[in-house]
Amino acid sequence: MALVLLFLGLMILMVIGVPISFVLGVTSVATIKSQSPLPLVLVIQRMFVGLNSFTLLAVPFFMLAANLMNNAGISNKLIRFSQALVGNVRASLAHVNVIVSMIFAGISGSSQADTAGIGSVLIPAMEAEGYSKETSVAVTAASSTIGVVIPPSIPMVVYGSTMGVSIAGLFLGGVIPGILVGLGQMLVIALLKDYNIRQDGKPFSLKELFASFLDAFWALGTPILIIGGIISGVFTATEAAVVASVYSLFVGLVIYRTLKPSDLPKIFMETAVFSSVSLFCVATASVFGWLLAYYHVPTAVSDFLARFAHSPFLIMAIINVVFLIVGTFMDAIPAIMILAPVIGPIAHAAGIHPIHLGVVIVMNLAIGLITPPYGLCLLLACTIARIPVKQALPALLPFIIIMLGTLLIATYLPDVVMFVPKLLIPQFL
Repeated sequence: MALVLLFLGLMILMVIGVPISFVLGVTSVATIKSQSPLPLVLVIQRMFVGLNSFTLLAVPFFMLAANLMNNAGISNKLIRFSQALVGNVRASLAHVNVIVSMIFAGISGSSQADTAGIGSVLIPAMEAEGYSKETSVAVTAASSTIGVVIPPSIPMVVYGSTMGVSIAGLFLGGVIPGILVGLGQMLVIALLKDYNIRQDGKPFSLKELFASFLDAFWALGTPILIIGGIISGVFTATEAAVVASVYSLFVGLVIYRTLKPSDLPKIFMETAVFSSVSLFCVATASVFGWLLAYYHVPTAVSDFLARFAHSPFLIMAIINVVFLIVGTFMDAIPAIMILAPVIGPIAHAAGIHPIHLGVVIVMNLAIGLITPPYGLCLLLACTIARIPVKQALPALLPFIIIMLGTLLIATYLPDVVMFVPKLLIPQFL
């Protein structure tokens, strides 16, 4: 009866549009309250345990670094550098959108920050160049999903913290898949007639490329600082997030001088609000996950999946289907915290490396950022362009297909994920 209440409440609240963090919290409280042996104080205890992690401190600091960079106008510098790389090839601004997202992914670790920061500049710019609203939204929303695959990645931090997996290994594991996703999206742009637009931009010029590189140099140094510091062992992922925030503050205030001290209270407040939403999801997901364990749901799921443990192919297929479906309804953070501990032991028994599993899970949930009804990146991009979500879906479909293809490559060719970690940090694997 308790499990029926738990899952029925979950479904009803999600269908009527209650935010997922409150869905998990309300259903957990209602279930515990209905069971007399369980004290209600258990909710607070499990929420504290879920948040009592040094690793999770990386989440607000990566968000702060992204917010500082956005407010410092870094997006415009990255766009100029990307335009210099592309030149005036066909559909150049669409290609620029993808390249900027790949670069910004190395700064923010958040697809939502990418959509908001890059989309607010490039969606109006693409419309002015003759792209339809639907096309502009599709490119922006799809390319921003790279933000959780290319390191640093907030969902990978959560996965690493939950599963006790090397975050440095996860970050490096996302490098090749993230690049493949970006190249695949650029292939879609190159092949489809919807992008048959020739830009009026300047032809490729080494002089402009060098000048734009110098202009964006300090921003481009952020991912190098983060990943280089983690790989070399100078600092942990959490410390890297703090360093990235201090670095971003220094660049905005001192180097570019596009930030003012008077801007900081607003930036800090926005970051506190955004990060508190994510961390509240972590807290309520921790309670929900404990209840699932209390009622032996992971054991039942493990027993079911154990019959397929002889076949890594089938296990990975099931994992993909589960996380693709869950990603359309739920944010990546609670999805990882609830399901990864259930799936992880079975995947390990099938010989699947936890870093490979983590990257595949994050790639699945990245697709959920552009698929309704959740589709947060799609929703943000549509809000910027002022069009309904359903209007943008046909233009988005080719990007979803290419992302699914890349997901299959990463799923069934493990070396696509594991090559860079094995090359650079074999001691952590």
